[in-house]
Amino acid sequence: MKMKKFVALALAAVMAVSVLTGCGGSGGVSGSVSTSQVNNLLEDVGSDITVSSDSTLNNAVRNAAREIVSTGSISSFDRSVRNSMGWTAQSIASSILNQILGGLGIVGPSVTFGLTSVVEENQLKTNTGAGGLASYIGANSSKVTAMAPINTPEKYAATLVLAVDGTLGLLSDITDNHIRMTYNVSGTKATAPDGTVYWVFAAQIKMAS
Repeated sequence: MKMKKFVALALAAVMAVSVLTGCGGSGGVSGSVSTSQVNNLLEDVGSDITVSSDSTLNNAVRNAAREIVSTGSISSFDRSVRNSMGWTAQSIASSILNQILGGLGIVGPSVTFGLTSVVEENQLKTNTGAGGLASYIGANSSKVTAMAPINTPEKYAATLVLAVDGTLGLLSDITDNHIRMTYNVSGTKATAPDGTVYWVFAAQIKMAS
């Protein structure tokens, strides 16, 4: 009887150690970008952009982040989000054509573009940069520079939005606001099995006439 109890306790101890070991090395998905903070940052640099949260985008980003957690690789993140959101080159080209036809009164769908990015948390925290290439091109270059140093998830997310809007946003001005822009942003933290912590982001812009 004592032997059975000893064996039972030993097995329980082994299982407990196995569970703790699994938790310690499996990583996870946690945290998210605050859209309200992103909006405050955009306002601080003189942008009139307002971003909002989108459940479909959030789910796509979190699912792609889970792939990083399970595989330890960031190589498929962009493709995973784009496939989930329908941001393939073919679908975008088709949407642009339909938008042109919509201007002729034939059909009036929306066109959606998106950007994704992955950065290590340690690199983000110590970043002293001012947006890289995004600070040199587009109408929002000065706003991107004013965001520096881009060292928080919210600043990084805001810079992604400014980078895309710096070019596409001009369409709204050129068409006298006939083309309307809607902005969504999402970001979450993914801890890979080796302990590397990444912030993964996606910014989406919808254009509609």
